[in-house]
Amino acid sequence: MSNVWFCSDLHLGHKNIGKFRAPLVNSTSENTERIFSDWKKYVTKRDVVYILGDFCFDRDLWETVLDELTADKIYLIRGNHDDKFTTNELLEFFNEVYGLVRYKEFWLSHAPIHSHELRGRVNVHGHVHYHTVNDPRYFNCSTSKSRERPSMFKRTDVTPLEARFFRNLLTTA
Repeated sequence: MSNVWFCSDLHLGHKNIGKFRAPLVNSTSENTERIFSDWKKYVTKRDVVYILGDFCFDRDLWETVLDELTADKIYLIRGNHDDKFTTNELLEFFNEVYGLVRYKEFWLSHAPIHSHELRGRVNVHGHVHYHTVNDPRYFNCSTSKSRERPSMFKRTDVTPLEARFFRNLLTTA
C-alpha cells in the first residue's frame, strides 16, 4: 500500500540555513542529511510526495537530490524560492508542477490561501516556517515547523478531523 506525503521549505542548498533552523540543523550539509534521512526512513518507492515549495537553491544539488530520492511520483507546488528554474526545467525532474492544486479534501499551496477560498477543505501549506495560522483549517507542513518530528507528513496525519490535534502536537514538540 502506498502513502501520500507532504513536505515544504526543504531549502536544500541554502547557505545560511543554520541561522534559521538552529538548533535543529546548523549547516547546509546537516539540513540536507536530515531531509535525506527522513525521506529514506519513511518514503517508499510506491509512495507519492508533494513538495509544497522552496525545494532547492542549488541546481547541482537539486539534480543529485532528485536522483537519490525514492518515490513513485514527486510533485512540486512552486514556492517563492523556486523561481530560479523554469517550469520546463522543473518538469524534467518532477511528475507535475503546480502553483496551487486541490488534492482530495485539501488545497495544497506554498503559502496559506485566504480563508474564503477554502470551500470546506483544509489548506496544507508551508512558507510561514515556525509560524502557523491559528485556524484548524490550515496545516503547516514546513520542515522548519516539525522540530523533533520528521520532515515528512503522511496524508493521514492531516485529515480535517485530526488537523487541530496534530498542529497542537507539533507546537508542543
